[in-house]
Amino acid sequence: MKQLNFVFDCLDGKYEFVGKLDDVLVYTVETNIVGFNDIEGELDKETSDLFLKKLEMANIDKWDRQYSGENSIEDAVYWYVKYKDGDKIYVSSGEESFEPYNYEHLIEALKLCDDKADYFMIGR
Repeated sequence: MKQLNFVFDCLDGKYEFVGKLDDVLVYTVETNIVGFNDIEGELDKETSDLFLKKLEMANIDKWDRQYSGENSIEDAVYWYVKYKDGDKIYVSSGEESFEPYNYEHLIEALKLCDDKADYFMIGR
C-alpha cells in the first residue's frame, strides 16, 4: 500500500490531504481555508493509476528533508509531505517559495482529487 499525506498551512488556514492507494486511491481532505471544502472520495482505477504516475514523476524519494531560506519568515506558508511506499517512508517540508524540483507533479496529482489544488503552487 502507498500513502500520501500533504499539509499546507498558511495565513488563510490549513489544508490536510490523506490518500491511501491499494488498487484505487481513497482520500480525505480536511481544511478550514475559505473556498475549500472537506472532501471524502475515491478515484476510479484509471485515475488512480494517473495519480500514481504523477507521484512517481514528482520523485518525492529524491527530495531533501527540508526546504527553507536563511531568514525564515515568521508567518510563512508551510508545506509538509509524507509519502509511504511499502516499508519506505519519505518526509519533506518547506517554506514559502522553497519547493523541490518536480513539486508541480505532486500538485497535479492532488488536482485529480481537488481541482483547487493549484493554490498550493507557492512560488508561482
